[in-house]
Amino acid sequence: MELSRERLVLYSGAGLLGGLAGWAAADPLAAVGNVHLRAMALGGVTGICVGAFMGAIEGLSAGHKNKTWQGVKLGGLAGLVGGAVGLLMGELVFGLFGGLGGRVIGWGIFGLAVGLGAGWVGQSLVRLRNGAIGGCIGGAIGGALFQVVTSLLPQTAGRGVALAILGAMIGLWIGLVSEILKRGWFMVIRSQSRNAREGREYHLTKPKTTIGRAEESDVGLFGDRSIANLHAVVEKRQNTFVLAKNEGQVSVNRAPVTQPVQLKNGDRVEVGGTLLLFRERAGKG
Repeated sequence: MELSRERLVLYSGAGLLGGLAGWAAADPLAAVGNVHLRAMALGGVTGICVGAFMGAIEGLSAGHKNKTWQGVKLGGLAGLVGGAVGLLMGELVFGLFGGLGGRVIGWGIFGLAVGLGAGWVGQSLVRLRNGAIGGCIGGAIGGALFQVVTSLLPQTAGRGVALAILGAMIGLWIGLVSEILKRGWFMVIRSQSRNAREGREYHLTKPKTTIGRAEESDVGLFGDRSIANLHAVVEKRQNTFVLAKNEGQVSVNRAPVTQPVQLKNGDRVEVGGTLLLFRERAGKG
């Protein structure tokens, strides 16, 4: 199974930083007297931070300023709602079953909301699915570790370490599920674009994936003057990927494309000064 270590590191790192930021912002709220209000406040503030970092990671890694800002807003909003609701439910479960069950359920709901926010940014049902599954699993595992860590370390330090681990688990599992369930993707072999570095992967998760120099392109190739704003479009048709439209010069395996071409695993797609390797995993999804 081919897993992108870069993607896993980026997602884990974003979650870890979000967890640390959440601890710094939310720790003063631990003094709130009402247990349910405290849970909602802590969850909401932590959720904003983790969700914003997770939502921004795709845009940051691709050099998309607009997508980065959109990710911060949508991820933060989803984290706010999910964090507040998740930790409130966790406190209610805590009262019924004790600490571990409450942490697992509460932070699992938290992770689910953060994952949905990250997937929402990608404007793809596939990314929504991957984010929800990965976020929920990561949140549940992180919740169990949160309970262990906070029972072993002093309160303030314990919450800081626990939230960092929690965020990293959510990020890791969102990235891991995305890698496990990916079906088609491009890997950069070489590029004259300033942001498409060698080895970078672009997952083909949307019904139509755009390639071009424009800011809103899914595969953004910035700085290469041989690339048109909307250079080419790859369509997902059931279980196949078709290079269906190209406004600029595109070749597949060195043959110029003049009509729609169904891509096959191992095809080399040349777009301007960028050479992309198409990879496909057999199976539905």
